[in-house]
Amino acid sequence: MSQAFRYTAEYVLDKSYFEECYQQSVNPNPSPKRFIKTAVFALIGLAILMLDTISSAAMSTKETYYLGYFFIGLAVVEFLSIRFNKTWWLWRQMMSKAAGEHVNLTIDDKGINSQSLHVNQQILWTDIYRITETDSGLLIKLEKTTTYLSKRCLDKSVIDFIIEKQ
Repeated sequence: MSQAFRYTAEYVLDKSYFEECYQQSVNPNPSPKRFIKTAVFALIGLAILMLDTISSAAMSTKETYYLGYFFIGLAVVEFLSIRFNKTWWLWRQMMSKAAGEHVNLTIDDKGINSQSLHVNQQILWTDIYRITETDSGLLIKLEKTTTYLSKRCLDKSVIDFIIEKQ
């Protein structure tokens, strides 16, 4: 009878960890599709301003004027979120309540369990569709999401065990 596998480790959700997650899991090439929402917001804002300018109807009020600039402002914010995607993503992660937390990682025959003060995530081996090994970690593809697991807290035997479970 073989002995049950169990591995535990602890890591911190700090800026270097989040930066590694971004580099290994996010595709940095902005496709033209990502700019569609920006263009739509800008066009709506310009259309409202143009209608406000050329219309002598009762709809021409201060509120519609502000609404037009509001949509243009949304377009600018959306453009900046695309242009500075990494910085934007890292800032959001560092502002989250999970930032700076210690995470207890347990890998056993059931699956992968991550526990911290704010998060308790259990990934069963049966829920995993695909495991992709990157230079610095493992991308674990689930039904609707992808999770990243850094190699910095794993040894070779654990990495082999996880890949074998695929």
